[in-house]
Amino acid sequence: MANLMLYLLKANVVLALFAVAYYGLLRRLTFFGLNRAYLLLALLFAAAYPALPMPALLPAEAAQPLAWPISPDATVVASSLPGSAGIGWLNIVFYAYLAGAGLLLLRLLGQLLSLALVATRSRPGRVVGQPVRILAGAAGPFSFGSTIYLSEAALADAAGLPAALHHEQAHVRQWHTADVLLTQLFTALAWPNPAAWLMRRAVLDNLEYLADRAALQTGLDRRAYQYCLLRQQAGGVPAPALAFHFSFLTLKNRITMLNQPASTTRQLGRYLLAAPLIMALALGYTGARAQVAPTPVPAQKPMTKNVTYYLDGKLTTQAEFNKINPDDIQSMDVIKDAAQRKALGLSNSSSDGIVSVITKANVNSPDVAAFNKRVPLTPATVAQNAGVAAVTAYVIKNYPNARLETVSIVNGQADRYKAIFIENSQRMQLLFDGKGQPVKQ
Repeated sequence: MANLMLYLLKANVVLALFAVAYYGLLRRLTFFGLNRAYLLLALLFAAAYPALPMPALLPAEAAQPLAWPISPDATVVASSLPGSAGIGWLNIVFYAYLAGAGLLLLRLLGQLLSLALVATRSRPGRVVGQPVRILAGAAGPFSFGSTIYLSEAALADAAGLPAALHHEQAHVRQWHTADVLLTQLFTALAWPNPAAWLMRRAVLDNLEYLADRAALQTGLDRRAYQYCLLRQQAGGVPAPALAFHFSFLTLKNRITMLNQPASTTRQLGRYLLAAPLIMALALGYTGARAQVAPTPVPAQKPMTKNVTYYLDGKLTTQAEFNKINPDDIQSMDVIKDAAQRKALGLSNSSSDGIVSVITKANVNSPDVAAFNKRVPLTPATVAQNAGVAAVTAYVIKNYPNARLETVSIVNGQADRYKAIFIENSQRMQLLFDGKGQPVKQ
């Protein structure tokens, strides 16, 4: 869930940047074909950007099961490492988003069913050689897919019929329905973002500008065409919302653009400031994060039989040790001190390492108390605990779907911590300073 929320956040931020650039730089240009390409690119790039396979962009699912390795240079290991469990308010936001998206997708389905119902109530016809579907009564002309719908009233309007027919033919010929469906789907999935609704309006308006220009290129008089728009708008009855193109909301803009002077070739430079700049900003942000990308840790060799494991104060096996759920761990310690090894009856050469894990459920058990009394562990300082906590918080925030293995203090280096975690099916590591900020290795 956290992974999906991060994806949605990034996609919506990028979409908002595209919307700002369009409304600020491109909306009033008469390069309608380029605007169409820009708007479709904005939707597709916003959807694909968070999933691009780039370092630190979208952490992948961790491999399972998780084995806990010995950290050879660790002196203190993080106590009570939190997992990436969801937060209550995040669940509420997530399910509210799903509910809104579900309702809008149902509305889209309802609009498609409404169109299907209209199609069943229409009859086939032909106007000036163009196959159409004829509707009873008075309704505005519209098209969906490769089908043009004309009402009986529109057929009777000899003056306005050519304009309406040429306009809808342009919608069909240029596959505008594909843009409409893509935009409606994207709006449903990004409904909390005002930029999604602005981009939807921009796509629909620009399709109308394209169809108007195509209609005028057939030889229609510009002034007479505008009167046809006004007449159809005044007497039209709305057809299904998904396909109806004549509306009060767009009529003013359409007439304005019909009278807009053609944009000059110098204004083409605005497109170099819009899409490329936003894509560069997005990818540049990703690249900046990748500067401190984690270093893959070579696959560990199987632990030798000389490694000794203690679980909740009791001697255990490697197989049982590897079954431990990391979220259940209260603390994990690597024992190196000679006196501690001697207290357990082990010489310096009899074991390659000793790992002791205490689970949250048994932190106060008699066995754990007896073990701590027998082998007292060197407690971490306040500064060390704070550093470990800061490192843990950084990893969880920036890699919410990764599985954290260890956070350890690096031996021989002041204020240096190492986090090892699983990301993209690889064991990765990052080095940090005492404030929990990553440092170059």
